[in-house]
Amino acid sequence: MTRAWTVRGGQFREREEQALGDGLVIAGWEELGDLSSCESVSDVGILLARDYPDTTSGTVDNWKHQLWRFITMKTGDLVVMPRKYLAVVGVGRLTGDYEYRKNAEPGFRHVRRVEWIRTNVDRAAIGGDLRDSMGAFLTIRELSRRNAAARVQNLAETGNDPGYDGGIEPPADLEGLEHDVQQDGTRQLTARDLIGLWGWQRRTGDLIDFVDQELAQRGLHVEPHFTEVQLDGLVTVSPLDPPDRDAASDDLPPTDEEDSTTRTAQDRSGEADLSWRIGSLPFVTQVVTVRIEDALSRAITRMVEGDFSQLPVVNHHNVLRGVITWESIARAQLGGRAGTVKGALDPHPRTARKQEELFVRLGDVQHRGFLIVVDEENVVNGILTATDLSGQLKLRVEPCTLLEEVERRLRRLTSRLADQELPDKARTKRARGENFTLGQYKFIVEKDNCWAKLGWPYEQDDMADRLKTVADYRNRMAHWDVDAPEQDAGALTAKRQLLKLLKIIDRDPTP
Repeated sequence: MTRAWTVRGGQFREREEQALGDGLVIAGWEELGDLSSCESVSDVGILLARDYPDTTSGTVDNWKHQLWRFITMKTGDLVVMPRKYLAVVGVGRLTGDYEYRKNAEPGFRHVRRVEWIRTNVDRAAIGGDLRDSMGAFLTIRELSRRNAAARVQNLAETGNDPGYDGGIEPPADLEGLEHDVQQDGTRQLTARDLIGLWGWQRRTGDLIDFVDQELAQRGLHVEPHFTEVQLDGLVTVSPLDPPDRDAASDDLPPTDEEDSTTRTAQDRSGEADLSWRIGSLPFVTQVVTVRIEDALSRAITRMVEGDFSQLPVVNHHNVLRGVITWESIARAQLGGRAGTVKGALDPHPRTARKQEELFVRLGDVQHRGFLIVVDEENVVNGILTATDLSGQLKLRVEPCTLLEEVERRLRRLTSRLADQELPDKARTKRARGENFTLGQYKFIVEKDNCWAKLGWPYEQDDMADRLKTVADYRNRMAHWDVDAPEQDAGALTAKRQLLKLLKIIDRDPTP
C-alpha cells in the first residue's frame, strides 16, 4: 500500500534547491554517521546518542523515530516537501532506498532518490486539515489519517486536494494519543475529543490550565490551541519541542515563527488566556461564494435566495479576492459596471483569523456587519456576522438574566420567614445582612416549618429538586467558559420552568 510522507528541506530551506535539482529528499542531521546498518529504531537511537552526546534523551527519542521513518520508507511511496517562505509544496515519488553520501557536505549526507512530479502545488489547493499535518514542526513524518495518501496522490496527478468529509476517530485514551504521536509524528483530533480524554465536555478556565499541564508532562504540544477553535474543530498534537534541541541538526522554525506559532504548554501554564477567540464561535463555515468572472446576476440571485447581505469572492482554490455587498452592487449599477462580479468587487474586505480575540474585532462587525474568516493562505474558512454574534449574546446573557429573576423572587418570597425559622447557615447569612446563596434555598424549602410558612401550592420534594438543579447550574456558570451554555439545555429549561412556578406565587407589585 502506498504511503505518504513529509520531508522538509531545512530550517532556512538550505536543502530545498539541491533536493529539487538532484531528485532527492535530504534528512539533515549533519553530525550523524551512516544508518545503513540499523535494523531497528533502537539502533538509530544508539547512533544518535553516540554522535550527539550532549542532547537530551527526549530529543534523541524524537529524532530516532523520524530517522527510522526516513530509512524505512518504501520505494514508490509519496513524499511532500513544504517550500519554506513560499506558498507552495513539492510532491514526488520515492525511487530509491536510503543512501549515505559520506563525501557530501555535512547535513546533505542522508538521502533518498525521488522523482519530483510537481514542485509548485499551491498550498491553498490543499485542505486545511492536510495542510496542518504537513505543517507540523518535524523534519520527517507520515501523513496517515483522513485518507491522506490518496489525497497526496491526487495532488501529484492534478494539483488539487479532493478533501475529506468523514469524521475522525479519536484515540481511545491518553496512552493511545501518546502512541499515535510517537508512531506518526503528529495526531489530529477535535478539541472536543481532546478534552474528552480527561472526561471534560466544555472548556473552562480550570480545564485549560489542567490540560496544558498534562500535555506538557507527557511531552506533547497542541496547535492551534484547543481554545482557538470550535469544539468540533481540528487540532494537531505533536511532540513538545525540547528547549535544548540542537538547531544545527534539525528543522527548527525561525525565531519569529516560533514566537507566534509554537508557544508551548509550559509557556501557557499559570497564565491561561481566557479571551474569547473568533475560532471558538459557531460561525458559518459552509460559505456561499462567487468567482470574479461570474455574472453579477448570478451573485444577486444567490444573495436573494440565501438572504445574504454579502458574498465573498474567491478564486478556484477558494482564496479570497474580495467581497460584494448590496451597496457595492448598487454602485456598480449606477456606474454601468453591472456585467460581472468584478465590476461590483470590493477588493479590501475585513478579514480575521480564527486565533484573533473576538472583542478586538467587534467594532469591525458592528461597522461592516460581518467578518470573513480566513486562514494563513487567505482561504475562506467561514463568515462571522452580526446575526451570529446576537445569537451568541442571547445564549450567554439569557441564563444570567433568568438566574437574577429567580433569585429576586426567591428573596422576596422567603423574606416573610422569621430568623429563628431558618436553617443555621441561612440565619447566619441574614444576620450579616447578606442575601442567601441560591443553594441555600433548597435547604429552606426542605425544612418543614419553613415550607408550611411559605404555603406554596407545589410538592415540597419536587421544588427542592428544582432548586438544586438550578443552583448546580448557577455554580457551573460562575466559572469562565469558552463554550456557550447550550449543552446545558436541560438545566436552562429547568430554570425557565422554576421561574414560571415562582411567578404564579410571587406577583410583581402594581404601580
